[in-house]
This record gives sequence, structure tokens and C-alpha cells, in this order.
Amino acid sequence: MSDRAAARHTRYLSEADVAALLPSISEQIAVVADALVQVAERRAHQPPKIALPARADGRFFHLMPAVVRAGSSQVAGAKWISGGGGLPIDGLVILEDERGATRGLVAAAGLTATRTAAVSGAAIRVARHGLGAVSRVAFVGGGVQAHSHREMLAAEYPTASVTFLTRRSASELPLRAGDRVAENAEEALRDADLLITAAAFGTEARALPLGLLAPDATIIAIDYATSIRGEDLALLRAHRPVRLMTDSAEQFNATRAAGKLEGWPEISDEIGGGAGAGFIGTTIVNHLGIAACDLLLADLLLARAEERGIGTLLG
Repeated sequence: MSDRAAARHTRYLSEADVAALLPSISEQIAVVADALVQVAERRAHQPPKIALPARADGRFFHLMPAVVRAGSSQVAGAKWISGGGGLPIDGLVILEDERGATRGLVAAAGLTATRTAAVSGAAIRVARHGLGAVSRVAFVGGGVQAHSHREMLAAEYPTASVTFLTRRSASELPLRAGDRVAENAEEALRDADLLITAAAFGTEARALPLGLLAPDATIIAIDYATSIRGEDLALLRAHRPVRLMTDSAEQFNATRAAGKLEGWPEISDEIGGGAGAGFIGTTIVNHLGIAACDLLLADLLLARAEERGIGTLLG
């Protein structure tokens, strides 16, 4: 047996461990923002996710590798994740240590929901730099992402109200004071300065009247092209200035080339590259999820777990 194998102690963090170890929303956003800057500056190795053939029921399987920096240390690993087809997200993040041994295995369902909301939070900060505070939010969807995003919004914009457009009942939603469920898309989107789309993959798309949004609205799409189709985007661009951004241009454009973002143009601007100056109009951020953000969050959770003795040590 090699010395490396003999010394290996891999820590496993369950979903309950992940929930207990999560830092504040502000720190979550700071961690993913660091990863996004590294991706934009090409200091992280972030290849497009590897999509295995989806099943006929819509279930998907993705392998997401990356190498990113955490301070002076290198974090290398990958996330395996599956979902869709009416089943919840599930998976595992695998991290190596500096010796090349498996440092940790982190349950990925809660981590993915947290990472997605944190990236949305980072994107909103960039997109709305120099604009007024978010006050009226429209949210399409009502699943896990509704819960993680509502928590993020409460921390970042405590006075903002959220109008949900969803087929779910009010009792299933993370409603807070001032929130409500819209009767239709027009009611949900009218004058909103922030729209977040998180419809379940494979669901029938709703027609969204994007022209009813505030002129300087920010749109965060986390459901690929499920809610905002290419023709919707083209119509909006015909009537107002629109800026497009993503988390990783390489991944977005590879996904587009694979036919999963029909009608969307290529995107070159990345969240980690900053907002740019003087833009007046609507910013649309379509972020597909990148492993660099998952790995830095998992690295932080493992560091906290090692300090507190949380998790299960594997032989």
C-alpha cells in the first residue's frame, strides 16, 4: 500500500452536515464571487460540464470538473449530479487534497441549491451596480430554488417583496411578509425590477411579458431556456437595450452549440468580469452552474467540518 493510501482519511458530509455548516448568505456570495472572478480571469480551470445522454423521461446526468484556488491552496475536484424527470437533484462533490488523496465527499443537493442562489446574489450585485435597491421581485417557479433564493433575497434585500408565479399552492412556498402569489404572468412581472426564472426542466413554458418589467430590470435565468425563449429575448432586445451575462462563457456557448439554449445568442460577458460602466437598460444573466463555485463552497464546508469534528471519516 502506498504512503498516500495509508494516510488517507476521507471525510463525508451528509445533507444534514452541509446544512449545519453553511456560512452566512453574505459569505456564501463572497465565496462564489471569488470563483467567478477566477473563471473570468482564466485563473481557474473550468471546462464545460460533461453531459451524459439524458433518459427519455428527461432525467439528466452531469459530471462537472474544475481546478480553482482557495487562498494559497489549490482545490481540485468534480461534482457528479443528476436530476429532472420529476425527481429531485442529487449528487456528490469530490475534493482532492494537496497530496492527491481524496479529502472529502460532500452531498450535493443542498450545496447545489445554496450555490445557485449565491451565484444569483453575486450576479444581482454586479448587474445592479449603480442602480437603485431591489424592491419588487418576480419569481417564476416554486421548488427548491424558490426556497434558497428567497432566503438569499431576504438577506440581501430585506425590504423587497416577492411575487411568485407558480402552479404550487401558497402553503408550499417560502412566503414572507409582503409576498404573494400572482394570478397571471402580467400581474407578476409588471414593474418588477428583478425577475428570477427557476421553472422545473421539462415543464411547459409560460409566455412571459418581459416588456412589463421596469426599464432597468435585472433578469436572472437559472432554468436554461425553459422560461425565456430565444424569441422572447429577441422581442425584448427590439424594444430596449439589453446586456447578456453568464457565469462561464465557455460553458454557456458549448451548451448553446449542443442545442440546449435554442434561440439564444453567444455570450461573452461573464459575472466575474464586472459590470462595466454606464449601461442603461435590462441586464439578463443566464447562469448554468459551474463546478468552480461548488468546489470553493465544498472546500469551505470541509474546513469548517475539520475544525468542528463534523462528518464521517471513511477508512
